[in-house]
Amino acid sequence: MASYESFLSRVLIEVPGCAEISAIQAIRDACIEFCEKSLVLVRDHDPVTVQQGVVDYDLEPPTGALVIKIMQVWLDNAKLEPAAPDQVRHAALYNRDYASYQSAASTPLVYVQKDERTVSLWPVPDKTYTNGLTMRVALKPTRSSSAVDDAIFEEYAETIASGALARLMISPGKPYTNPQVSGAHRLLFGQGINVARQRSGHGHVRSNLSVRLRRI
Repeated sequence: MASYESFLSRVLIEVPGCAEISAIQAIRDACIEFCEKSLVLVRDHDPVTVQQGVVDYDLEPPTGALVIKIMQVWLDNAKLEPAAPDQVRHAALYNRDYASYQSAASTPLVYVQKDERTVSLWPVPDKTYTNGLTMRVALKPTRSSSAVDDAIFEEYAETIASGALARLMISPGKPYTNPQVSGAHRLLFGQGINVARQRSGHGHVRSNLSVRLRRI
């Protein structure tokens, strides 16, 4: 992991008089926004045991991180399709006391990410799958984190510095306030996000991306 202090040499030189604590906060916020918008920080989630009759499962990312988005899911060796919350038509997904909850049990076909901490499977699992749930997840740092994945520093240090400088230079009444330069850094930050998003979507191969939505 790379501490946020690792980025300071690229930031403080352009904002004389800036308190180090303010610069670190801007760097942390830039890292969070960068990961949220690019989805570039994709990692393997630890295998999860699916229990018979249980729909909801906790996401357990590394310390100091949250799951922005579940990218891919497999149950045993079968790939599950994503479903958005507004596609869900069955109350049993949200209410285990619903009369038809157990009668809906079958082999799960889709997953729903309810929030940054929970994934749900549907239909209700009709048996237990030991370590059977495999996930690829996109991560972002938490607001209380003190470091970010080494890959972000090694590949996107200049982009993160621009994101931090865009925030700091727009602050009113500071010795380093400069809206015009802030705008330039915001542009560079956005360009870096676009590059990272393309890498996240295509990896190191050329491919066509498509999304198929499924109602349940």
